Amino acid sequence: MVVLKLSQIPVPKSNRYIRKRGGGVFKPPRVRNWETRAVWEVRQQYSGDPIDKKISVDITLILPNHRKRDIDNMLKSLWDILEKGGVIKNDNLIYEVRTVKKVIKGRQGVEIRIREFKE
Repeated sequence: MVVLKLSQIPVPKSNRYIRKRGGGVFKPPRVRNWETRAVWEVRQQYSGDPIDKKISVDITLILPNHRKRDIDNMLKSLWDILEKGGVIKNDNLIYEVRTVKKVIKGRQGVEIRIREFKE
């Protein structure tokens, strides 16, 4: 089992990019900063080869307040980070997901538990 912790909650993927007229994509600094930090944190905790088999993932999102947040959009951002950080080969290997949101006033973060998927 692989256990990873991130110090900040994901920036939702639906709000991540602003498209320009020429078809280019601009990432706001807040998004770039979160991605850079999250990839760095993941690489500090995982140094093995990328996982290349079916996996189950348990996510605990620790939220600082009761503001409305969509789990699915945050998960898309996490999958990108797990790939960029070299933890998983591809997010299509995720066969099972369990996600829990916990509100702990003034705290935030993510705990990710990855294990082999048992059919």
